[in-house]
Amino acid sequence: MARDFDFRVKRVINKTPVKSVPVTTASTNTAKSGSNALLWTILVLLLIAAAIGIWQFTISTTSSTTPVQNPDTAKVASPTTNPNSTEVKNNILSPQTFSPLVQIYDSGAGSKAVSTLVEELKMLGYKVDNLDKSQFNYDRTYIRYRAGMLAEAEKIQAAMPERLVSLKEVVTAGLFDILILYGSK
Repeated sequence: MARDFDFRVKRVINKTPVKSVPVTTASTNTAKSGSNALLWTILVLLLIAAAIGIWQFTISTTSSTTPVQNPDTAKVASPTTNPNSTEVKNNILSPQTFSPLVQIYDSGAGSKAVSTLVEELKMLGYKVDNLDKSQFNYDRTYIRYRAGMLAEAEKIQAAMPERLVSLKEVVTAGLFDILILYGSK
C-alpha cells in the first residue's frame, strides 16, 4: 500500500541571489520651508476670510436705528374708526365691485349636475371656470376658499341645500378665490 508522500517529487528551485543596493537617503536640509510658507499663507487667508464673514454677519443682524413697524404696531398706531359712522355702513351695504373667481371640479357629481351648478353660479354673478373631471371622486362636496371669502363660500353653500358640504379656508391657493370639488352627495 503506497502513501501519498511516497510519490511526491522534491523540487529544488534555483534562485539567483539579489544584489543589495545601498539605500541613499535624501538630505534633510531640502527646502521644506517653501511648502510650510504656502501652508501658512493659506491659513492666514482663511482666517481673514472668516473674520470678514463674521463681521458682515454681525452687521446684518444688528438692529437698525430706524424702527420698523410690524402689522401689530401699525394697527395700534392707526386711529380707530367709529363703527357707527355712515361711511362704514355705506361700504357694507354697497354692492360688490368684483365677482370672485369660482373653479369647479366634477368629483363624482356628474357633468350634468356640474353644468347646472355652473349656470346657477353665473346667474348669481360669479365668474365660473368649469375644470371638468377631478382626479378623485368624493362622497361629499368640498368648498375651499381664500382668506376673506368665507361669506361668498357660504352663499355658494346656500345655493346647494341638498348637498353635504364641507367648507375650509386654504392658506395657499391657486388662481381661484373659491374652489368647489363637487362630490356625489
